[in-house]
Amino acid sequence: MKKPVLKIMVDYVFKLIFGDQRNIDILAGFLKVALNLPEAEYDSLTIVDPNLKREFADDKA
Repeated sequence: MKKPVLKIMVDYVFKLIFGDQRNIDILAGFLKVALNLPEAEYDSLTIVDPNLKREFADDKA
């Protein structure tokens, strides 16, 4: 039986992986691949608040 695979493109899954301070090494690895910044830029990453605030009542939560 195959286990279901969570898709990274789903906001909830992305936030679980990359929006948690406990996974800061995963976030740093992702940013190193996605951005072309000097290595020193990744030495002290801090996730302040991974939740976006709604601007309008109809915005996604």
